[in-house]
Amino acid sequence: MQLKPDSLIKELQERGMRVTPQRAIIFEAIEKLNGHITAEEIFQEVQHINPYISLATVYRTLELLQDMELVTPTNLGGSQTYFAMKDHGPHHHLVCQNCGSIEEFSDALLENLRDRLVQDYHFLAQINHMSIFGTCGHCANPDSPNGE
Repeated sequence: MQLKPDSLIKELQERGMRVTPQRAIIFEAIEKLNGHITAEEIFQEVQHINPYISLATVYRTLELLQDMELVTPTNLGGSQTYFAMKDHGPHHHLVCQNCGSIEEFSDALLENLRDRLVQDYHFLAQINHMSIFGTCGHCANPDSPNGE
């Protein structure tokens, strides 16, 4: 289920938040771009509609959406933070430090880790959207046809 910009607006209204024209435009850009996006990509999209919306406004809106748990940030390498809508589903990333390829993996793989952290350390981990850096199969074994 993909949230539509009007769903984001409705969500803000239900929580008693103001829906400014700037926020509505930013929500529209987020929906249009979809997937893992940066604040800068959202800003570039917003500039086509309203060049008076600042990058700071985009960041404040993303911060609000994070506080409302509607977007999750992640680091996919480099200096930029990427954001995904919460309805993108719980998932994580394998990032190759050699070629830069990114592969998603299921949140279910981390259940044992969460359980062990609680059992061994009495620690409730908030593993919502993370990246693991390493070397992909192709880079590790370039002579293998499947990279395995």
